[in-house]
Amino acid sequence: MLEERNEELIFRDRLEEIVESFGEGNQEGAKMAIKECQEDFGFVSISHQKQIAEAFGLDEKIIKTVIKFMPSIKESKVEYEVICCTGPRCAKNGSVEVLKEVKNILGIDFNETTEDGRIRLRGQNCFKKCKFGPNIMINGKFHHQMDRKKVQEVLGKMVEK
Repeated sequence: MLEERNEELIFRDRLEEIVESFGEGNQEGAKMAIKECQEDFGFVSISHQKQIAEAFGLDEKIIKTVIKFMPSIKESKVEYEVICCTGPRCAKNGSVEVLKEVKNILGIDFNETTEDGRIRLRGQNCFKKCKFGPNIMINGKFHHQMDRKKVQEVLGKMVEK
């Protein structure tokens, strides 16, 4: 507990340095703070996002949006973060069936975490990789042209562990 407290204090100090370097309201600075947080803690929690937003004088929605465009950033301390494209082009390519299969295998819905706390499922409107869809991303790695069988192969390995 004491170690976690020290890490938080070190991060707060580092955050102040980043704000000083980039200036208040600077999204690039916020991006740097998000990366630092990910390196320090392995994820960027909701409370960290609020802290970064406050430090830079930015709306929390901006921080959330920045994180969406940084696929390697995790928002929770989970082993696997599965993000499925929910955009219309992937839907035309069969993502509805893919999404059903993902939810079925994991036994959770979007923005939920499995009971064992290992896997978090999120949806994202578009990855801008439509020609390769349906797309899912696991821990920052894309899996393209997904179908039910591919989902079973990829997620089956994660669920078995």
